[in-house]
Amino acid sequence: MQSPFQVKRFLASTAGKALLIVVAILALVGSFVYLGFLIGIPAMLLFGLALPIWAGLKRPRYLALTGLLILVVAAPAANALITQQLFVPIGPASSPNTLPNGGAVLQNATVAPFSGPPGTNFTWTVTVFPAYLAKGTGTLVNVSLWVSTCPGATGNNSPNCSSGYPFYRFDDRTIPSGNASFGVTFRFAPPSVNIWAWQMAAVVRNSTTGNLSYIFLEGDANYLNGLEGPVVGTFGQIYLAFLGAVYTNVFLYVGAPFYIALLLYMFLKSRQRRRADELARSRAPPASAPSDSGPGSGSTRSASTLERACPNCAAVVYPNESTCWKCGANLSANPASANQPLPSGRPPSG
Repeated sequence: MQSPFQVKRFLASTAGKALLIVVAILALVGSFVYLGFLIGIPAMLLFGLALPIWAGLKRPRYLALTGLLILVVAAPAANALITQQLFVPIGPASSPNTLPNGGAVLQNATVAPFSGPPGTNFTWTVTVFPAYLAKGTGTLVNVSLWVSTCPGATGNNSPNCSSGYPFYRFDDRTIPSGNASFGVTFRFAPPSVNIWAWQMAAVVRNSTTGNLSYIFLEGDANYLNGLEGPVVGTFGQIYLAFLGAVYTNVFLYVGAPFYIALLLYMFLKSRQRRRADELARSRAPPASAPSDSGPGSGSTRSASTLERACPNCAAVVYPNESTCWKCGANLSANPASANQPLPSGRPPSG
């Protein structure tokens, strides 16, 4: 079993640095795609900041550049996995059960094919069971289909999406009489490369008030009750269409916290260095004053140019300083402090 010192030495080597970067990229991609972008934040902080610092790779320039490399590489890799997942078809959908025996008015609603190039004519099908309408609710008048790029939207002004998204509605009013089940089919060719979404409903008119009510399919709760698909475009087209959005999310939700943490680390290290320098200065031995006479001597140094003790806190003060670095006392108002003993106990030279 390797000791922590050996692990640190390895991580500080060229191979170790490369391994840290690869692991950070894989952790960020995996968390971003499968666990959510918020999980990518601790993954990036751990493998892109904490482990390198622990291994001795503490230079802010190195940490900033490797962090940028991780983000730049992870975004397109994550986008490839996300695009691949988008082409996986979803299963059939049905409306909620309205009877104790488990009857649903709309059953096995699907779109086929699930993906295709621009110009593909997609087909939506559903089986309708009027017998499963709750008693007293009214009469089935039509089945409606909504197709848009806004998940779950049943209108062109959904609060979940910015205005101006493509939206299409289709109604089938060929409702046979009686309670026998029947099928409904819609066909539509979405006009642009995109990930389209849809929702379907049985529209019921109340026999007493004349008001309309809607029995929707049970969509994906994370998709705002919408159903994903169809996917219009090739893998490359969808990949390029979403690459910019993925880069934005990676840099905004993962990169920003990383660089904020790096700035905080730099601030703390800078403050630690300042305190260490101040402590070293306070413990420095007093400088000996040069002889003011004798052969070969240049010019006589005055007492004001020698190190002295602060009259307020006794800290060693360097020559020509007007205020104490430690307590802030005004030294120019206390010229007599030049003759005060230094913290070491030795009298000032001169």
